[in-house]
Amino acid sequence: MSSPRLAPAATVMAHRTGDALYATGQSLRPYPQTLLDHLDAWACDAPDRVFLAERDGEEWRAVRYAAARDRVHGIARGLLQDGVFAGTTLLLIDGNSIAHALLSLAAMAIGVIVVPVSPVHLHSAQGLARIASIAQRVRPVLAYMADAAVPRPSLGDIDACQWLSLEMLVDATAQDTDNGLHALFHERRAQINGDTWAKFLLTSGSTGLPKIVIHTQRMLCAQQQQMAQLWQFLEDSPPVLCDWLPWNHTSGGNNSFNMTLRNGGTLFIDEGRPTLKGIGQSVCNLRDVSPTWYTNVPLGYAALLPHLEADASFADAFFRRLDLLVYGGAPLPADLWQRMDALCRRSTGHAAHWASGWGLTETTSTSAITHFETAGTGEIGVPLPGMSFKLSARRGLYAVAVKGPNVTPGYLGDEERTREAFDDEGFFRTGDLVSFVDPSTPDAGLRYEGRVSDEFKLGSGIWVVPGRIKANLLSHTGPLVQDLVVAGPGRTQLVVFLWLNAELAGRDFEDLADDETQGARSKAILNFLEGAVASYNAVHSGGSESIARVCVLLEPPSAAFGELTDKGTINQRCFLSRRADFVEAQYLQAARRPGGVEFAASESPTLFPASAC
Repeated sequence: MSSPRLAPAATVMAHRTGDALYATGQSLRPYPQTLLDHLDAWACDAPDRVFLAERDGEEWRAVRYAAARDRVHGIARGLLQDGVFAGTTLLLIDGNSIAHALLSLAAMAIGVIVVPVSPVHLHSAQGLARIASIAQRVRPVLAYMADAAVPRPSLGDIDACQWLSLEMLVDATAQDTDNGLHALFHERRAQINGDTWAKFLLTSGSTGLPKIVIHTQRMLCAQQQQMAQLWQFLEDSPPVLCDWLPWNHTSGGNNSFNMTLRNGGTLFIDEGRPTLKGIGQSVCNLRDVSPTWYTNVPLGYAALLPHLEADASFADAFFRRLDLLVYGGAPLPADLWQRMDALCRRSTGHAAHWASGWGLTETTSTSAITHFETAGTGEIGVPLPGMSFKLSARRGLYAVAVKGPNVTPGYLGDEERTREAFDDEGFFRTGDLVSFVDPSTPDAGLRYEGRVSDEFKLGSGIWVVPGRIKANLLSHTGPLVQDLVVAGPGRTQLVVFLWLNAELAGRDFEDLADDETQGARSKAILNFLEGAVASYNAVHSGGSESIARVCVLLEPPSAAFGELTDKGTINQRCFLSRRADFVEAQYLQAARRPGGVEFAASESPTLFPASAC
């Protein structure tokens, strides 16, 4: 397969006193005002093409573009029949599903704002409290949850909220014969424009109460036009995705879903997850689909790797027609990259085509992408067309602020935090740190270095950038290490807490896997990690980077208590706060026995709600 068609790299820089403005050289071309315009267009141009598909036992249940448009219009008319007004909100508590997609688009078609919330919250007291808190802030008039077996959560004092059901949605489509509703629907649809609020997405809340990010139709459509101008192959043939990233999060809901719709593609909804329990379903789905586009977090690639290496037929199906492998959210270990490349070469005869990107919920997921061959992991590329980056020097790195049509107008009901988020030139302060891959060649793009809020000072007064340490350490450990947290504020030494990829640990050390040699296997793993840390420290010997102790955690990070986000990344602040006593004990161990790598015997903390983080 030939390389995917990509735009040539060309950027412009304007240096100013104290900062620089950085942008791509390509201007943003016109784009539709609403996502619904894309649905209507593909329903006419490719009515029988599959838009969405989900598992129904051994088979896939699909909805095609023309049928999707008709069902969206029918559901929207059913909502109008109940007297729903524009500007009201729909609380949508559901995982990725066809019903979720159609209901979201139907609500947007008549000006109802969608608030997607993870169904994981239905299964813990902390999650139920979070749902109630969200409801108090967005004041939903409509609510939907797919799992009828789970009791409806309390929404506090919101008595007027109407709960929808899947049966009601089906009935609304089947029984819609009111010509007056048809006229009202088209009237309301005509009022939707780029400024219309489409959805609210919540930030992680890692530093306080989650912010509710306003998304307009313009943001959603501009972002997809921006990406298509750099990843030009998206317009060569409709992309085929098999994707698990949750739609209540910006990566899945704004990137994967909207990219499918914008480009007339097909999205197979993967109900698997990058866990020991869930990865088997993802493998089954990917074997069926053979996607042309695949995006995942590094955790997901690490979970997939053992299955690709162990099963050549699966690897052949996975790589057979891939245009691009995309990662984001965290650094990709170099060894993982190389092993995926080797698998792709074995199956197709060529190296894998990799790309990465960077962005936030407030920037409709993406602000920069690599649309050229990169030298290694951690690179995030150049600004999307129509965006401008303000780069302000900060201890050898750059704090980045952004401006563009895909940037939120602000936070719902929070004028103070909205005001604080933007500088006096209208740039959104992202709170992220970047560096140039090659300072002499801006066209080579940027490298992600971490969050400003994660920076801390050692007791010596030296600043530490945890994101940089994480990326560099993972390049030595490879995918055996699933994730890690760097700690040490106010201390004299750095301590790292890490989790292993259990499947890779079991397979790569399988000759030591029987019950009688568990101690030998653990020792072998520790020896490997000690070598990796020593190799890292040999290159990074400075006080702000050298690692004094590594603790291998056996208890996984808890999603229920906020340590793990929906997309599988670590909430560092919550982890360190929730496990404060255990973390303190490791500082003491580092002082007594510096340089050690040990398994944690027990690190279960006293449990308390994630809101306390």
